[in-house]
Amino acid sequence: MGHGLNDLIAGYFIGIFALNNHDLLKTGLAITIYNILAFGGQYPVAILMEKLNDTKKLLVFSYLLNAVALSIFLFIPSVSIILAGIASAIYHVAGGSYCAENNKAVNIGLFAAPGVAGLIAGGFLAWENYNIIPILFPVAIVFLFILIRLKFIKQFSEKNIAAIETQKHVIDRHDIIMILLLMIISLRSVTWNVLQLIYENNYQWLIAIGAAAVIGKIAGGWLADKIGWRIYALSSAIIATPLLSFFKNEIVLFCLGVGLLQSGIPATTSLLIHSLKGKTSKAIALSFGTAIIIGSAASVFPLEELTHQLPYILFVSVILLAIFNLWYKKIHNSPI
Repeated sequence: MGHGLNDLIAGYFIGIFALNNHDLLKTGLAITIYNILAFGGQYPVAILMEKLNDTKKLLVFSYLLNAVALSIFLFIPSVSIILAGIASAIYHVAGGSYCAENNKAVNIGLFAAPGVAGLIAGGFLAWENYNIIPILFPVAIVFLFILIRLKFIKQFSEKNIAAIETQKHVIDRHDIIMILLLMIISLRSVTWNVLQLIYENNYQWLIAIGAAAVIGKIAGGWLADKIGWRIYALSSAIIATPLLSFFKNEIVLFCLGVGLLQSGIPATTSLLIHSLKGKTSKAIALSFGTAIIIGSAASVFPLEELTHQLPYILFVSVILLAIFNLWYKKIHNSPI
C-alpha cells in the first residue's frame, strides 16, 4: 500500500508539473532530478540504513516528507518534487528491505508490484487535470499515523543469508552481470517508450503496460521461488529484451515483454541479496535503483536516435559488462 501511494504521489506531481509547464527543458529537468533522487539516491540510503538499523523510523520519515510535499505542492511544486524523490528513495530501500528480510522472491514481488501502477495512475489523474491533493494529503497523513502505530516494524537486521546449495538458486559472477545488463538494456527501451506514450497522451497503452508490470511482478516472484531464481531471472530477461527492443508498436508483444522484464525483478533481487551475503538493503538499492537509473539515463541521451541503433546498444553493453565485472570483483574481495 505504501509503495503504491508513494509512487502515485510522485506520478501526480510530475504529471501536473508537465501539464502546467510548456517548457520541455524544465519538464525534462524536473523528471531528471526526480530520477536522480528517487533511484540514484537508493544506494546512499542503504548505507545510512545499515548505520541506523531502524526500518520504522525511515518509513515514517519518508511519509513525513510525502506529507510535507503534498502540503506545499500548489505553492512550490519544484520543491515538492525534490521531497518526493527523497521520500521515494527512502521508502523503496526501507520498505523493500523489510519485505525481503527472509529473501523470498514472492514477497519482493508483492512489495514491488503496486509501484508502477501507482506511478501510471498518478500520471493519468494529473493528465485528466483532477485536483486530488485534498484527497491525497489526508490519506498520506493516515498512512503516516499507521506507520507510527505499527508494532511489528522495529529494527531491521542485515542477516547473513545462509548459502543455498540447490543448483536452481546458485549464481556466479557472469550470471549476475548478464542479468543486470539485460535489465538495463530492456529498461532503456521501456523508459523511452513510456515517455513517448506520455508525450502522445496514449494512456490506454500506459494502463495496459502498468497492468502487465503488476501481474508480472506478482507472478514472477511466485514462479521464481518455485523453479529457481537463477533460471527464471535469466530466461525472463533474455526473452523480454528483444520484445521490448523491436516490438514497440505491437501492444500485445510489448506488454508481454514488460511483464516478463518486471517478473524477473523479484528473482534478480533475491539473487543479489544472496550474492551480497545478506546485505539486503544494498541489494534492494542495486535492483530497484541503480539498474533503473542507468536504463532511464540511456533513454534520454541527447542523441536519442543513436540510442536506438544496434551498434550503440552493443557498445554500451560491452562497457557496462566491463564495469559490472570490475564492480563484482571489488565487492567480493573487500568489505562492502
